[in-house]
Amino acid sequence: MKFYKIFVIRVTRFISYYKLKLARLPASPHAIAAGFACGSMVSFTPLLGLHFLLAIVFAYIIRGNYVAALLGTIVGNPITFPFIWGLIYKVGAFVTSNKQKELNHEINIDMIITQTYEIFLPMLLGGAILAIPVWLLTYSLTHSFVSSYKKSKLKKNKNLKGN
Repeated sequence: MKFYKIFVIRVTRFISYYKLKLARLPASPHAIAAGFACGSMVSFTPLLGLHFLLAIVFAYIIRGNYVAALLGTIVGNPITFPFIWGLIYKVGAFVTSNKQKELNHEINIDMIITQTYEIFLPMLLGGAILAIPVWLLTYSLTHSFVSSYKKSKLKKNKNLKGN
């Protein structure tokens, strides 16, 4: 039980730290949200090792903030990857009408690399399908948070200057 509490506290502090780091970026709420959404979106692909590069490319295309894009790739991490990979595999296998392999264990990097047709291609397709909903969801949540943070900060600064 003690480990669980410590873990929750650390994860909460980690999330709070990066939320503030994101909100304090010197860019518009749109640029920050678009960049973060690009990073989150590419985390839903099996293209490990290319997430940073893809996040920056997509952020460049839609004029998002590059730092926010890199921060968005944090969505894909060792804790979330098993869930993300399982989800994108199931979506891709369903769409391709590929008989889903009975996976007795979690999807791992070795399986993705060695079983291209059976694992990698359905994951790539599933990731492409989920990319738009993930982008829209993370964009709207991030834009709302950053906008409200910047407005409250502006209001606070006006009150300090007024006194």
